[in-house]
Amino acid sequence: MAYYQLDETKVEDYVKNLPSMKKIFSSFDNLETKEIGDGNLNYVYFITNKDKPEETIILKQAVPFLRCVGEDSPLSKDRMNFEIMALRKESELCPDLVPEIYHDDKEMALVIMQNLNKHKIMRGEMNLGKKFPKMPGHMATFLARTMFFSSDWYMTSKTENWDAMGVEKKERVKEFVNGELCTLTENYIFSYPFYDQETNEYSPDLPQDVIDMIQKDGALKVAAAELKYKFMNNAEAMLHGDLHTGSLMVNEEETFVIDPEFSFYGPAGFDVGLLMGNMLLAYIAQGYRQKQLGNDPKDYRAWVIDAIKEINNGFMKEYDALWKKHQDEVEYPYWNFEGGAEAFAQLRKNEIIRIFKDAVGIAGTVMIRRTLGLAKVSDIADIQDTKARAELDTEALKIGRQLLLNYKNIETIEEVVKIAQEVSPL
Repeated sequence: MAYYQLDETKVEDYVKNLPSMKKIFSSFDNLETKEIGDGNLNYVYFITNKDKPEETIILKQAVPFLRCVGEDSPLSKDRMNFEIMALRKESELCPDLVPEIYHDDKEMALVIMQNLNKHKIMRGEMNLGKKFPKMPGHMATFLARTMFFSSDWYMTSKTENWDAMGVEKKERVKEFVNGELCTLTENYIFSYPFYDQETNEYSPDLPQDVIDMIQKDGALKVAAAELKYKFMNNAEAMLHGDLHTGSLMVNEEETFVIDPEFSFYGPAGFDVGLLMGNMLLAYIAQGYRQKQLGNDPKDYRAWVIDAIKEINNGFMKEYDALWKKHQDEVEYPYWNFEGGAEAFAQLRKNEIIRIFKDAVGIAGTVMIRRTLGLAKVSDIADIQDTKARAELDTEALKIGRQLLLNYKNIETIEEVVKIAQEVSPL
């Protein structure tokens, strides 16, 4: 089928002609369709049988341009292929944390999946001051399992054919060469915010000296450039590539990770850092938002900090446990010597700390990007009081700057939290 862009009318005709949809809908006579995409890239449709609301799906289609900019900014619709591959792999590794796929169509650049209509986007819910106690544990598991099971530490020692190790991993890396969207990341996260570039957007009251604190700091720009180089060259694990609080759909019991169209093989700390940085932005924003809700900010902000700690400590602990369990199962002979267990434990410790350090640097970069670059976070950007917003933006830049400058020396999430609370006290 040749590609064409769907709309609320065409999407129903498309769905009705799919045999797989007969397993979902008992009737197509009274469908209701709403376009609900609020992201930067794609169109998303809720499709529901009005006679039986439990019969419902989500259809997501990529268009050949950057939606948030328009048709003057072309972008290959093939990005949907990466999302489909990532969703299927994530489903293998974390079936309870990823929506079920019902149908995919590479020619039409679309995927049809489970409608998470009992869940809401976590960023919006956090803006309303809602807590999700099981989310941190869920995300620690998601990060550990997707990072470890797609890494060379797992994939190059899961067979007794030791001499042929690494072939499968290299094939996977080739499949995930997501060039266009990686280029967006390279530009909009690692480059543009660090100089006076036309796509940058600043809070109107943000002082110039605060902007200069980022864009005229040589050491900071060196650190960002080094992380960009790692992003471009270190194919360590399969990443979601755009993991933030707007990529999570949650309720009090469940967490689902959505929208992995930026998926590729890159630095293992990247997803960890994306989520860390976005959670820190939420922590900053809640100093203002909780007051607007009539609450003392301390309680909710303390919960955000505890969530940040639980995600990152849980990730590190679970990654280590998966790695050790794997070695116990396959008995890779490399460690079969007196003292091998201790040496293996030291390797695991070194590697996990290295991943975490990269994550801290990424978190700092994300905080800067979301403040000075294109594509803000609603946590802060939707605040109408521009003076208050500028104060929060300043806090974000100060924390981001410290994390980025010092990430090579930070080994624990407690050190990250200390930096955040020195700038923005609980």
